[in-house]
Amino acid sequence: MLGKLIKNDMKSAFHGVANIYIAMAVVIAVMGVSLFFDMNIGKAFSSLALISVSLIAIVVTVAATLGDFRKTVFGDRGYLTNTLPVKGPSLLLSKWITSMVWITVSYILVFFCMWLVYYYWTGEDANSTLAMFMQMLPEVGLPAQDILVKTILLIAVKGIILLTVFVLEVFFAITLSNIRPFQKLGSVGPVLFFFVIFGLFTFCSSRIEDVFISALLIQSDGSILFSMDQELIDSIRYSGGASVTLTQLYFQIIAAILLFIVTAELLDKKTNIR
Repeated sequence: MLGKLIKNDMKSAFHGVANIYIAMAVVIAVMGVSLFFDMNIGKAFSSLALISVSLIAIVVTVAATLGDFRKTVFGDRGYLTNTLPVKGPSLLLSKWITSMVWITVSYILVFFCMWLVYYYWTGEDANSTLAMFMQMLPEVGLPAQDILVKTILLIAVKGIILLTVFVLEVFFAITLSNIRPFQKLGSVGPVLFFFVIFGLFTFCSSRIEDVFISALLIQSDGSILFSMDQELIDSIRYSGGASVTLTQLYFQIIAAILLFIVTAELLDKKTNIR
């Protein structure tokens, strides 16, 4: 049954994100045309448009998938959804997987578009302005290009994990706002509850860093290691390396699991359909 739920939810969410991906395909086609005809104005415009569309795609995808959760669980379609012979955990898991699949797709497309634009402007030309700028990074106190790329990739992975927590926070806020005592708040309820839970999660995870710290370190030779030694972390940074802290993720992941359990319980027993 879970497989059928996911399949239907994927189809439902696709209608909300299809247009933005079509727009992205059009911009990529424009980039190809401007490259073929060597149109410098077209190159600049299409590159900026592609990055802009890819960033907008994430926002649209998040809004569409979260909006789909509200409509299919608590909106007019909620009556049909709640007649299905499934428990709250299965329903919530399906919605969460669907949201994260589409968000991850749009997330990956942003980095693909950035790489495409970079290659588009540099190509095989090692003497291009952008290529020369990337080679000068260590001279201005920034990590070298290969270290910077690895750091960005690690931050990207950390970001997608935090996005999974963000989605569960929104699901919880929407669900809580549909419990009878809180329904009186109307459309303000989900926004209020989200900022409360988001602020609480952020505050608690930041306080954990005061107790201990852990990080992935990218050394100057490009190797990656894990450390909980603040002095080593600082020395790697000062020697031209970089670091990506992990401490906040521990609390966020544990809190997200608890939030999933609470939200599933509310979906099973406490919520009302409008």
